[in-house]
Amino acid sequence: MKLTKRSGMTGLETAIILVAFVITAAAFAFVVLNMGFLTAEKAQSVISSGMSEASSALLVDSGVIGQFNDTGGDQANIDLVQLTFYIKLSQGHEPVDLDDSKLVATYTNARCHGEIYDTNGTCMTILGVNDDGDSLCETGEKFKVSVNFTELAYDTMVDPTPASQDDVYAHPYEEFRIELRPSAGAVLTIERQLPAVYSTIMTLE
Repeated sequence: MKLTKRSGMTGLETAIILVAFVITAAAFAFVVLNMGFLTAEKAQSVISSGMSEASSALLVDSGVIGQFNDTGGDQANIDLVQLTFYIKLSQGHEPVDLDDSKLVATYTNARCHGEIYDTNGTCMTILGVNDDGDSLCETGEKFKVSVNFTELAYDTMVDPTPASQDDVYAHPYEEFRIELRPSAGAVLTIERQLPAVYSTIMTLE
């Protein structure tokens, strides 16, 4: 009787190869999942940052009050000399620093454009109403913003016609725009068209 020599894999060798395949697949899956998690986290961070920049961090609370210098019959001589409104923090935003080193405010009408918020505080002032004493606008706090247009003639306004530097006021039926640019978040824009003026104090819609 002739014996035939046969070779094959034992159960131990098969188990070792199977374990190697499982470990390799697990490592590959871990790398793929980890990259997926990192990509998703980065995308979420970008979306969150974009939403924060796209939405305004500040809101106007209630109306915008205008004060005029004259209520006589000549509408051409009536000017908006004082503007008052209140601001608060938008829902879900981080506190906004309202210091003049962090916040930029500009005023624009048909004849001029320029910054109105500076260290001397003559043109635009921001005062806390129910704040905690610092310059941060936080949740639940309100700040009163006052713009004194009579001081604008002494500021550096961007105007190609020097002769009209003294005429920085917005007159009846004209549009003006005030923009508050915080360090983070979209610009808060207040744009109004002045109506016919019949009283010294009016709410501008």
